[in-house]
Amino acid sequence: MEWVSGNILIRPMKLTKHGPPMEGHKHNFDHTSIVFKGTVHVSAILPNGQVIERDFGEGAPHGKHFLVKADVTHKIIALTDEAEVWCVYAHRTPQGDVVQHFDGWMDAYF
Repeated sequence: MEWVSGNILIRPMKLTKHGPPMEGHKHNFDHTSIVFKGTVHVSAILPNGQVIERDFGEGAPHGKHFLVKADVTHKIIALTDEAEVWCVYAHRTPQGDVVQHFDGWMDAYF
């Protein structure tokens, strides 16, 4: 379940160590992901093909949040049971401009 909170959209995800990962995907615009519980491994493939891999969450060396740039394919894997990650998106127009109010254009979040 996702929801609008003022000028952002929040998409929570729950992952388990033995369950399926959040498969590789990319978005039209940048967004921030916050690890609220547990630890996750993020594998990102940049548009030029470079692969970056980092761990985030409780006790992880790279902190509890990460920025996913537009057009970067990323996969999120739980390293602990019951990991919880919230993806946070700005509302945008089809032209990419950030706006303060949700207008129903869902491609801003995919």
